[in-house]
Amino acid sequence: MHQAVFFDAFNTLFSMHRLRDRESHGNIVPMRCERLLHDVDARLQAAYGRARSGQPGDAGLLAKLLAGMADRSGIANTWPVALLRRESIMQRWMAVYSDVVETLQALHGVCHLGIISNGWPYLEALLDMLGLSEYFQSIVISALVGLSKPNPDIFHFALRSLQVSPSEAIFVDDLPKNVWAAQRIGLRSLWLVRNPLPASRIPSEYRALERIESLSQLLPMIQRA
Repeated sequence: MHQAVFFDAFNTLFSMHRLRDRESHGNIVPMRCERLLHDVDARLQAAYGRARSGQPGDAGLLAKLLAGMADRSGIANTWPVALLRRESIMQRWMAVYSDVVETLQALHGVCHLGIISNGWPYLEALLDMLGLSEYFQSIVISALVGLSKPNPDIFHFALRSLQVSPSEAIFVDDLPKNVWAAQRIGLRSLWLVRNPLPASRIPSEYRALERIESLSQLLPMIQRA
């Protein structure tokens, strides 16, 4: 029986309006650039976490320098939240997907809920501003734990935080490489594809992944379990 559901945050629970509009029109080249930037950002976040926590893993000189720059510039903790606290900017740029709150309300109390995100520390405040943090018992952020997806260690870290085994958990992400990594260690892993893709655009190694188009599809999975 599934005891926990873990979600990615950005582009799974919420997104930026402009990126959502672009994806709906199938703008492939910028999406590929976004994925590349995401990978670089994830490595920086993990390095920041190692430098600030000292574990797991040791931080090298470069990681410590980058962490210092992130703190001094405010990018890790303060300025994004300060900017988004302006209601007009929040409404213009950020949006929770329409299926999110209803799904979280239905799952809350039925199973444990968690987040596994490649993100900066300000994500905690952002989730609170979006009215989502109250639903989660565990929020694992790469820049706080020194690990990033698709490293399997971050999934094990999250599982320990809710004291569940891989076979007792579901993981949902919009990036197939993260879904594949979680599946490899035994989680039931779901690739969230809100805008269906033709088979020709799905890399061969990801075509066998279980896909959903809405978070509401989680509900019968939990009920059947």
